[in-house]
Amino acid sequence: MRLLGVSKAGAALIACLLFAACGKEERAAEANDVIETQDEKSSAIWLRANEHIDPALWLASREAGRELSASDPAVETMREAIVTARAHFLESHRMLANRTAQIGKMLAEDGRAEDYAGILHELADVAKAAGQTQTYGELCQHYYNLRHKGATREEALAVLAERYKAQKQFR
Repeated sequence: MRLLGVSKAGAALIACLLFAACGKEERAAEANDVIETQDEKSSAIWLRANEHIDPALWLASREAGRELSASDPAVETMREAIVTARAHFLESHRMLANRTAQIGKMLAEDGRAEDYAGILHELADVAKAAGQTQTYGELCQHYYNLRHKGATREEALAVLAERYKAQKQFR
């Protein structure tokens, strides 16, 4: 069968080429151009599964914009927030840190910067109201969407608390 003049084999070849082009390889535009790489410990975009870094230290350092020591009070505050949140979400400490960094950055880019430990605590309270373990990434997305549309922090949390409390009724 030919579709738009392309055979199945041709379509398969095109699909393979498209997938091959989807890699993360970066090339310099000119021979003398330099591609900057990140210092993987201090400015990594994500805390990877194979890294042996305390998620609280990584997240607190990321929020501060500089490397913090493990004894910094901000790290202990973040650790407590992650542990508290973990009781109400399916994700690991590492993924809680990653998602919090992501939503924190998105909110800041929207002109609505919030403290990361506060995000963890308040979204954990929303999940707790539902009476069952939740997916943090999903709740973060709902929260961001409300904030992006103009809801204040308090309004967004109130809307989410009502929505998630309704889950208790359907169990």
